[in-house]
Amino acid sequence: MTAARESGDSAEHSAPAAGWMVVETLSRTGDTRDVAVVVRDGLPKDWTSLQRALRPKRVADAARILVGRVVADGRERTETVPVRDGGVDLRLVPVCGPSGGVHGVLVHVGPAGSAPSTPPPRAAAYEWSAVDRVFRFTPVMSMFLREADRGRLIGTAPGLFEAIDDAESGMYLLTALIDARDGDRWDGTVAARTDAGPLPLRNIVRTARVEVDGEIDVVSRGLAVELRPDQLSSQGPSVEALALRSLTRSNPTSIALVDVTAVRVVRWLTEPVEGVQWKGEADRRDTPHPDDVQRLVDQYRVMDSWVDNSTLIPDVRLRRRGGGWVVVDLRATRVPGQRFILVEFQPTGFSAEPDPVPVTDRGYPRPLY
Repeated sequence: MTAARESGDSAEHSAPAAGWMVVETLSRTGDTRDVAVVVRDGLPKDWTSLQRALRPKRVADAARILVGRVVADGRERTETVPVRDGGVDLRLVPVCGPSGGVHGVLVHVGPAGSAPSTPPPRAAAYEWSAVDRVFRFTPVMSMFLREADRGRLIGTAPGLFEAIDDAESGMYLLTALIDARDGDRWDGTVAARTDAGPLPLRNIVRTARVEVDGEIDVVSRGLAVELRPDQLSSQGPSVEALALRSLTRSNPTSIALVDVTAVRVVRWLTEPVEGVQWKGEADRRDTPHPDDVQRLVDQYRVMDSWVDNSTLIPDVRLRRRGGGWVVVDLRATRVPGQRFILVEFQPTGFSAEPDPVPVTDRGYPRPLY
């Protein structure tokens, strides 16, 4: 018993193993007890408290205090914590989001006076707006994108599937964001599509109801962290997905999944309709003509009465880049029990009628969560 107790005491006061960990700081409570280690040495962890992830307690307590300071001012910090075997250096690097808040802190633990043997893990922060249905990024996110996609600070839901290698994991993430309510949290791995091949990213998300410029929004704050290559589980696009994507090369019909709760395209299964300005690309205006938005909403509300689970909605005007409208016939097909419907877009022509919607319009009203 004595030997075991002495061994435990030694472990409690000795220096912890060196390496990097990622601490999510997405909660808006400001309570540093409500933070969690989510990645360590390139491997995912299940929302582990600093007190459990770090030993001895003195080091864990110091790390928690320092994380709080980094969250408060967004500045890097280094501090040495004395322990029985010498000292422990804590180096903390903030990961800031598009609104300026700190979404995560990269924490390196190592012997006092020694530099980290590896660079900090690559991590980037983002936000999702339930009202606007768009992603907002920081320039750091570019390191996880193909060169052609870099530099974008705002992204739409369909754009998510252009930036990922595994559509199934992307759908899990997007559905979690669409359904998120105040206080929810989510985690999962998504494979980014980069020029060097698929890259596994651990995604951590927390959601809160906020007021922005007098408007209520439900904002999901996210943290994407690169994992070790052996954590990649993506199989890439399926044969069926590749076949669908090739349809529009010889056929003008485009096919998309639409979220009926917001009347919004969430994912293209083929190439998108050419020349259309989709909501979120330039401003908040809905893509369809305002008269056609109401037609679509009315049709979607009576989905249960559709014959053969489908309906035709002709002559829908979609806002065209550069002015005017692309006119399409829509065929919407519902899958019983599902929140998304399959919509086929068949272009039939163009319209030059004036656009009655000012660029400051925020689009079809949506329920506030």
